[in-house]
Amino acid sequence: MHLVTGALGKQPTSTEHQMSEQTLQALLAERVTAFAESDQPKAIIDEHVQIMFTKVIDNCFGRYGDLSKQVEEAIKSALPANLTTVFELTRYNDLIAKALKEKWETSGVEADMVRRAQEAIDKVLTKDQMPDVVSLRDLMDAFIEDHKESAAEERWEHPDIRFKESDYGGLHIYFDKKPKDDSSLYSSRERDEYSLDNAIHISFSKRGTDRDEKGREVGTVYAAKIDNEKIGQTLRFRTKFEKLLAALYFGASMILVDCEEDEFSYGIYD
Repeated sequence: MHLVTGALGKQPTSTEHQMSEQTLQALLAERVTAFAESDQPKAIIDEHVQIMFTKVIDNCFGRYGDLSKQVEEAIKSALPANLTTVFELTRYNDLIAKALKEKWETSGVEADMVRRAQEAIDKVLTKDQMPDVVSLRDLMDAFIEDHKESAAEERWEHPDIRFKESDYGGLHIYFDKKPKDDSSLYSSRERDEYSLDNAIHISFSKRGTDRDEKGREVGTVYAAKIDNEKIGQTLRFRTKFEKLLAALYFGASMILVDCEEDEFSYGIYD
């Protein structure tokens, strides 16, 4: 007996198979074209680009990332050496205080705790207000006061203070507690200004508009060296001189040039 293959069991002919493939190809081509022209590829690409950048940024800013380490080292080198008294610098700490307040205010901490924290910060910041403008004369007088005892012992009459105008319109002030003619230096040659222990570098407005009512220039301290070291490595912010200089360098205080280099003396022979 011969089995008759029905319509459902009939094997497709080669012509029918070829037509089926063409239909599938056309369908795929149509759907690929429609997909490519839609917003879906863009959304998928955006999602993966976001994931890629998130991972890269996480690696950069992560605890062991190179950028994180570099930022940490940069901040460490910029901070003053003695942080226990840094909060005496009103204007320098204002940035820190604002950041702390904003952080606390958005951290979900109880309102009373935030209030008490803000009161504590405000109390510190108003403890020792720094002036808007520091007199250069007052700064040099404070420096002399710090070294009067040594001057009396060594019989120094004057500190070595030198004003040098900058080629760019600023002013360099080099100074040393020892006088120019200090016999302990064992040299007949006068020291150059770069060998002095201290230096303050002042910049002025290019327009020359920063002046007081008497027409004296008012500028900003952009660099300083104290005891042959960078200011942040040596200051402890205890004496008047240290606090005034810290206000100029770390804070927003301006400096008024209200004196000449030859106007200062230890006063031990007055």
